[in-house]
Amino acid sequence: MAEQSINVIILCSWGATSSQLAKKVQQAAEKRGITAKIDAGGTGDFKDKASDYDVALLEPQVRHLRKEVTRIAEPHNVPVEMVDQTAFALMNGDKVLDQVLQLME
Repeated sequence: MAEQSINVIILCSWGATSSQLAKKVQQAAEKRGITAKIDAGGTGDFKDKASDYDVALLEPQVRHLRKEVTRIAEPHNVPVEMVDQTAFALMNGDKVLDQVLQLME
């Protein structure tokens, strides 16, 4: 059986800090031998692409959009969670990857 690939999107207002964090999470996944595609984007991009993802993470600065993002994600069974604040502050890709893996269980 082929190994499952994980598709994650990290959302912020414009995609700037999220692309930095996405890169770190991608590196953490590669280091662990996990097949993953970690995207970064603004919350606006998510509307059209929600069905492409297994997990959506929101950065702390867009926490006020959680309800809206959850509403978009629900029909596609995509869990929406806030990025762990400490992991975000430290740009800790490993910790964020752990969070993603927990959400997928």
